[in-house]
Amino acid sequence: MHPALRRRGLIASIVTAVAFTTGRVAEHDPQGPQDPAPIDYTKQIEPLFAKYCFRCHGDKKQKGDVQLNILDPKMTARADAEGWHSALDMINSGEMPPEDEDQMSDQERRLMVGWMQESLKVAAERQKGDRRVVMRRLTRDQYTHSLQDLLGVKIDFAQTLPDDGKAKNGFSNNGEVLQASSLHLDNYQIIARQGLAQAIAQAKPKVTHYRVTFGKDLGKGKVAGKTGGYQAVALNPNDFTVEILENGRVITGGTDEQIKARKRIQRKISVGLRGSGQDRFRSVDEGMMLLSALPRKEVVPASWQGPSPNLKLEMQRVWPEHGDFIMRVKASRGYVPPLRKQILVRLDEPIAMATLSDDDQLSATPSTAGESIFISSKQSDQHKNLRKEGNSLVPVDVPKDSKARVRFQLPHDGFYQIDLVHRPVKKEAMPSVRLKCAGHKIDERPEMSAEQMMRARVATPLGVVGMRKGNQSLELGGPFFMGFTDVVITPLPDDHPLVHRLSIHDEKQNQAVKQLNPSIRALIGTRTDDGMDYTTFGDSQEVRAELGKAQTYDFIGRLENLPIPAPESGDNEILSGFLLLGVWNDHLVKSAKETGPPLLVESIEFEAPYLPQWPPQSHTNIFIDADTRSDDTAYTRTVLDRFVSRAFRRPAQADEVDRYLKFWQSIRNDYETYEDSIKEVLVAILCSPEFLFLCEPVNEIGDDHALPAWMLANRLSYFLWNSPPDAQLRELAERGNLRQELLTQVDRMLSDERSSRFLRRFSYEWLRMDRHDSMTINVNKHPDYTRYVKRDMAEETYTFVEHVFHEDMPLSTLLQADFAMLNQNLAEFYGIQGVEGQQFRPVPIAADKPERRGGLLSHGAFHVGHSDGTEPHPIKRAVWLKARLLGDEPPPPPPNVPDLDPETPGFDKMTLKQQIESHRDKASCRDCHAGIDPYGFVFERMNAVGRFQTKRKGMVIDATSILPDGTEVDGLPGIQKWLIDEQQSTFARSVIEHLFAYALGRETYFADDEEIDQILKKVAADGFRARSVLRSIVTSPSFLSK
Repeated sequence: MHPALRRRGLIASIVTAVAFTTGRVAEHDPQGPQDPAPIDYTKQIEPLFAKYCFRCHGDKKQKGDVQLNILDPKMTARADAEGWHSALDMINSGEMPPEDEDQMSDQERRLMVGWMQESLKVAAERQKGDRRVVMRRLTRDQYTHSLQDLLGVKIDFAQTLPDDGKAKNGFSNNGEVLQASSLHLDNYQIIARQGLAQAIAQAKPKVTHYRVTFGKDLGKGKVAGKTGGYQAVALNPNDFTVEILENGRVITGGTDEQIKARKRIQRKISVGLRGSGQDRFRSVDEGMMLLSALPRKEVVPASWQGPSPNLKLEMQRVWPEHGDFIMRVKASRGYVPPLRKQILVRLDEPIAMATLSDDDQLSATPSTAGESIFISSKQSDQHKNLRKEGNSLVPVDVPKDSKARVRFQLPHDGFYQIDLVHRPVKKEAMPSVRLKCAGHKIDERPEMSAEQMMRARVATPLGVVGMRKGNQSLELGGPFFMGFTDVVITPLPDDHPLVHRLSIHDEKQNQAVKQLNPSIRALIGTRTDDGMDYTTFGDSQEVRAELGKAQTYDFIGRLENLPIPAPESGDNEILSGFLLLGVWNDHLVKSAKETGPPLLVESIEFEAPYLPQWPPQSHTNIFIDADTRSDDTAYTRTVLDRFVSRAFRRPAQADEVDRYLKFWQSIRNDYETYEDSIKEVLVAILCSPEFLFLCEPVNEIGDDHALPAWMLANRLSYFLWNSPPDAQLRELAERGNLRQELLTQVDRMLSDERSSRFLRRFSYEWLRMDRHDSMTINVNKHPDYTRYVKRDMAEETYTFVEHVFHEDMPLSTLLQADFAMLNQNLAEFYGIQGVEGQQFRPVPIAADKPERRGGLLSHGAFHVGHSDGTEPHPIKRAVWLKARLLGDEPPPPPPNVPDLDPETPGFDKMTLKQQIESHRDKASCRDCHAGIDPYGFVFERMNAVGRFQTKRKGMVIDATSILPDGTEVDGLPGIQKWLIDEQQSTFARSVIEHLFAYALGRETYFADDEEIDQILKKVAADGFRARSVLRSIVTSPSFLSK
């Protein structure tokens, strides 16, 4: 057999095994409970259903999509038992029969309910006797965490795997939906090889290490790059230096060829601030000064450029593609720099000072600062790609770069608005103008209204320039230039808001931010035509270092996990292949008028791959020191035994180690190095079902169905960490002490940072955070809802749930809390003052606030995810509350339900609540909505982005509601009080049921009711504490046994 085929034989057989493993093994208890005999269904029960139920739930009609007459009264099948269980719930709750139908007598009700309860009890015991084991594939999260822990390589291994399915209860770790497709199987081999290639060290790779140092005129006479392009804001190479380091030292000298090679690299490293307002950064003697970043309105392409300002190293094809990397930022607190007069900035409000009368006469709004200067296109003394057409200069070839220079004389120092007068141009022609003045430039793409398109000429404001008295000039043009007839330069008075902001006294500005600290947020990405494809990495770090005492702040990431440019493909396009690595001042501000606390960046270093030790720990964790090192076969057995035990999350069995050892012996001579031969065997191990699935073989479970210690360790770890067991859990399992130490381990694991993996995934799926992720907000209606607010809203929910469980708070805290988890950015969005910095922390909330900001029901993520993007959506919010918090998911709407009718008189002036109230007056909608809508109307004062408001569409908002049980509540405080006072046990049971399903990786059903009720009793006896739920679940019979 060919060696290549032979060495893959075992892997192929193992992968095939995975493909055909569906994971169901069943045991039946022949001595299980027998059906009850006392009550005769046919004679005693069926006539009652025929009299009271079958008319609405029979062959002719299936109200609520329920048909009772087809259910098997023996309840042999689980689906039939579930149907009867639902019917019992409706009878007990009084929903059946409805109030307007004939009612059962007390004796009839007792007979029917008694039969159903007894039959369901027997059916539940029968279901427990049917020991069905569902073999669960590792979810994407679990697979990544398992492989990362095993290999010691922090790659996001699941990037190429298909998305996990979702079960009915919303969880992705349900064994019924975790199938292994052919795409999974193909990828598992590829991922295993890639992961092992990074974990196992061969020759030490070459390290790329650059340092860019900033300072005014620091780079004069030195070599560095400068990158242009559309809307580029390139830093002058005179203001920074690029150094290449080796072993931490700057490389100097060498041969002529070595010096040339270094210069080639230096020319490929530039510094850009694309997307940054000229007045929000400044190159100063000490470095680069960055004012607090101003997020952009989420409108493309501006939103693709990052907040303003952002500072980026632009490295073109001079970086590695794999490995950990570190970015070191040397920085300190800064100061608001004196804004030099020669400055060009955009207007806060782009309103032209130049005006055109109906008969096209040009004038300007009078200014107290002096007369406007009018410059005709005829006065241009230099122009390129332009020709005269009437009183205009227009491009000869539109896409090509055009240029026109005009000269003028200013009567005094000051700030001047520059307006361009030109013919209207359709949007389809992509009209553009580039203004260069005072050593700066602005690119604009004007959009003209329909009214402007009807005029002979229009005036477009371009910006404000601060210039000195005397002779000056400016240039107009750029690609797709729209031409012009005149330039109007109007002096702005000192009390103009923009002038005031640009010329405010230095000390006053610095005093205003003296008590605040800047923060550093790191970004990495790829340059695109209109912006950048980027993500942030690492946590935002607050900078407390004083000016002149800079400190170094480290940010570590993994190149394979981030949006870096594609590998070298021969593409020689001048603006392609750029890796962007940069920072912004993360003390975000909400207005261009705010400076925030300035950040002074002295230097940025990039080092990759980052190798704190060699060989790396990932290598030494596989090739351990052992006494058998001198004997390849004995040592290989040691390596494989340890790796198999960790990969399979149980003690390795001698026969399986022998099998892998024989495989290694059969391929050893096919490889030049020992490590490569071992790598191929480890690929086979990582493609085994024992690694890819949470295996719980029935033949290792005793007659009492109790889980062996290693299985229990796996269940516990993948529940509370979403990850494999650590050394302590494995040791307790091996010694047989895990059951005795179970509650101690629960507390230890919840105090470990890995518990965040569980709590965040559980919260994401329980609370349907995916709806928040996918919701597109109307940014014209909510312009300050930015991606950073959206990010922080999700973080608010995650950190809140984590805090409740870490601090072992009562479950009612999830509903109503006297604190909120906030950072500065989100607090300001909500209108809460006094929160500084980007770290989330508990913030006390006054109980008398009408918005009652504490608790899940006040979270922005909930309100955004259950809106329509413009307005709040009461039905979505109501369904979420019933399903997620009360465990009572409403049935889906019938197929022919009518839509909201826009022809209803006054429809466009109605709130969504009023539209729904009008809609549910229809007979076909009334019954379903009566049990849903009241839970949603209470949220009416929370708008589509989770802000409290008292008026909408000019009307006072009515958030009162009468709940189905007759309780009248008013707004968010009202529903919170009702849930805590009247529904505490119902809510606790819902939380327990969701956690129970998540812990076991399956749906819950009626046979679990008794066990869940027992857990609820324990939790109630412990004061409904959050950790009590987890302790009770992990000590429940279902968790401890099969």
